[in-house]
Amino acid sequence: MGQSAFDAVKAGNLTELRILLGAGADLNARDALGWSPLMWASAMGLPHIVRVLLENGADTEASDEYGATALMKACRQGSEEVADLLLKYGAEVDAVDALGWTALMRASQRGHHAIVRLLLEQNPQTEISDHGRATALMLAASEGHSEVVEELLEWGADFNAVDIDGKTALERAQSKGHTRIATLLKKAKRDAKP
Repeated sequence: MGQSAFDAVKAGNLTELRILLGAGADLNARDALGWSPLMWASAMGLPHIVRVLLENGADTEASDEYGATALMKACRQGSEEVADLLLKYGAEVDAVDALGWTALMRASQRGHHAIVRLLLEQNPQTEISDHGRATALMLAASEGHSEVVEELLEWGADFNAVDIDGKTALERAQSKGHTRIATLLKKAKRDAKP
């Protein structure tokens, strides 16, 4: 795919993109960053472009040099509509990047509650952890995203998991002064006791 097609995607120019696709443009080409057109459209939150790329066979599992897929990029940026489209076209919800992060971890760390819920409906592995053994719950707790913490707990995320430093989500929340989250995690712990 020539640079003009990447430009069409980045500009959100659907007409130009359709012309280029009709001329046989390679949907899965990579630019200097290792990004495909689908990755760019996903990161930019352009559902109309993502839809056309997917309808024309763009690879949902292609990843950049760090292992990040289009779904991970959409989840990081908070584009629920794009994430939903990618999932409908079979994007792997539990794909892991070079840091050990999943789409769920990216959305949780950023506090994108609606996307977290959307991903949880795909029954992902909530206990995948990064190289520091942090889980999605720990990332949300550290960043102060109480709605995400609540959602993850409702879906059974393990509040007893410990990171590489031996800290739980509760300890991470307390160290950052996130009292509402600490209260949620303490309640989950109490409720879980027989």
